[in-house]
Amino acid sequence: MTLNFGGPNQNVKLFRASFRFNLAVLIFTSLSAIVARAADRNSQAGEIRILEIQGSVELVPVGAKTWVLTQTNQVLRPGDRLRTGSNSRIALRWSDQSVVPLGALTEVEILSPDRADSLPGLQVVKGILSFFHRDKPGRMRILTRGATASVEGTEFVMEVVEVDGAERVTLSVVDGKVKLSNAQGGVLLTTGQQAVAEQGQPPARTAGFIANNLLQWCFYYPGVLDLRELPLTTEEENTLSKSLADYRSGDLLMALANYPAGRQPVSGAERIYLAALLLSVGEAAQAGTTLSALSTDNVPVRVAQLAGALRKLIAAVKREPDPSPRKPELASEMLAASYFEQSRAVAGSSLKTALALARQAAAKSPEFGFAWERVAELEFSFGRTTDAEQALGKSLAFAPRNAQALALQGFLLAAKNRRHEAIEWFDRALAVDAALGNAWLGRGLCRIHEGDAAGGREDLLIAAALEPQRAALRSYLGKAFSDAGDAVHAEKELQLARALDANDPTSWLYSALLHQQQNRINEAIRDLERSDELNDNRSLFRSQLLLDQDRAVRGANLAGIYRDAGMDDVSAREATRAVNYNYGNYSAHLFLANSYNQLRDPQQINLRYETPWLSEYLLANLMAPVGAGTLSQTVSQQEYSKLFERDRFGVALSTEYLSRGDWVQSGAQYGNVGNFGYAVDTFYRSENGQRPPTTIRNN
Repeated sequence: MTLNFGGPNQNVKLFRASFRFNLAVLIFTSLSAIVARAADRNSQAGEIRILEIQGSVELVPVGAKTWVLTQTNQVLRPGDRLRTGSNSRIALRWSDQSVVPLGALTEVEILSPDRADSLPGLQVVKGILSFFHRDKPGRMRILTRGATASVEGTEFVMEVVEVDGAERVTLSVVDGKVKLSNAQGGVLLTTGQQAVAEQGQPPARTAGFIANNLLQWCFYYPGVLDLRELPLTTEEENTLSKSLADYRSGDLLMALANYPAGRQPVSGAERIYLAALLLSVGEAAQAGTTLSALSTDNVPVRVAQLAGALRKLIAAVKREPDPSPRKPELASEMLAASYFEQSRAVAGSSLKTALALARQAAAKSPEFGFAWERVAELEFSFGRTTDAEQALGKSLAFAPRNAQALALQGFLLAAKNRRHEAIEWFDRALAVDAALGNAWLGRGLCRIHEGDAAGGREDLLIAAALEPQRAALRSYLGKAFSDAGDAVHAEKELQLARALDANDPTSWLYSALLHQQQNRINEAIRDLERSDELNDNRSLFRSQLLLDQDRAVRGANLAGIYRDAGMDDVSAREATRAVNYNYGNYSAHLFLANSYNQLRDPQQINLRYETPWLSEYLLANLMAPVGAGTLSQTVSQQEYSKLFERDRFGVALSTEYLSRGDWVQSGAQYGNVGNFGYAVDTFYRSENGQRPPTTIRNN
């Protein structure tokens, strides 16, 4: 809703009264929020909390001697010891900006802070951990028996193993810098460097590392195996009945937990099943070993086909070449090929082909819940919400505990502005698989929309920490940091996102918006042009989920930045191209209206752009969905990711004074509350002219 009031004096009076009232409200609200956040941060400063658990994780509380099973949200204290079982993992929240996932067969002890301004430390007895640190440098120490790591605000992977009775520490810095030292010496490591410290010897740099190989236990592998195609014997089905029932329900983690402990697969078909379960917890190396144990000479054709499907899924997640380029015949093969096709990120074809393969898998096996979820995910990525809902309904009917499907239901609800229900579905997904990055992402965005910016940003940080090699999660975390005014961390995350996947348009889009805020217009134009080129290159599992819009929005963004650069004609041309690409996109019409607005004659002598400006602005408002949060034209930067926009009230002011005494003033008071949004604009212009009027006399 836009209200216009006639008369310059009336405009000014209304604007001044509205401004005084709303400014007072905003100041009071902001101060209250700051005090509340500060109190919350102080209460959590030294608190270590368990975020997620997969498999078996045990705890010995300080002062006790018996290992007991632990649970999520439990608070840990100095002296507590933790250990993970085989095929298990846990993630710890160290502070509001630090998350530490621990891999399988890892044992650690919580250490007391070594000084007043530091956080609790960590003693690593054995195992592997990934450290995701965005807090102040130097506030945390990580110890082993023979080495110390000083954290400088970074990401690294530490592995502690015993070789011939002596400890060996391997530290690999993914980003930032870490000092690794012991009694014999020390070494400072930076991004991409690795060092090994053995007892009795100083730390020594190695040749380097491949991050994907180190962090594969953090990767998410979806289910692609259709049990109807798995040739298990009757005896195997009876023995594995509980695990198989969990798999059919979509709960891969519970299926692995209920696989008989210590059991060795009897047949090739059972090896395939065990490999699929191991992938669900990121154990790609074990899965590969299990698959390689299949005899190549006597493997039945069906078993070989299913093994090829799993190998193709591993290649897709790790971005490796296709290990089996044969044409898929089974539903499992088609589903794995769908993920691999998307990982290729070929503009204009990969997503369409991925969707076609997913549909083929669902048609081949109509009760295959994982296939229907994949169809729903890709339909939603194209904005076809109705088709996505229908496919997702079938998926949840056949596999009601598929965490990815539960999270997708949350995104569908969030797209309809039903955020409270969406958060409930994201929580349900996390209850099934607490390491699912998409569930943390969706819940974080909804929390931001609800006004809990700090809590939402923490969820996004957890998502990036749990799946550190997914560029899209880094992009959203960078955008969240940008919205919080933390340009340093925002730039860092967006750079890491581009390094992880230079073909994902999301990081380029948010980088352009950040540069626009910093008045780095040329860089903003460069990044948005790159984002526009890569629009169809959405990376693996990077369904748009209606968080961004499509190429039309990127074109509209480009128009706005051209306008900020003073290139008004180019702005109108780019906005027109965006409208022509997708006439039904309200954001494109809004930016075309803004572009025409810049071309309007303030003297209103040339009325060429008056009609198209008003027409496009009306079209934008008519086409905008309910609760879209379409802002006033006076507001300088629109929000392009709807879920980052939250319920709030705002004021925008602009004043221009010229030396000859001319004034140009504009203001807007706007707000979003649930499905209701409004904007009240006012504009005042006073011109004295170039020279005083003169009288012409006739002689």
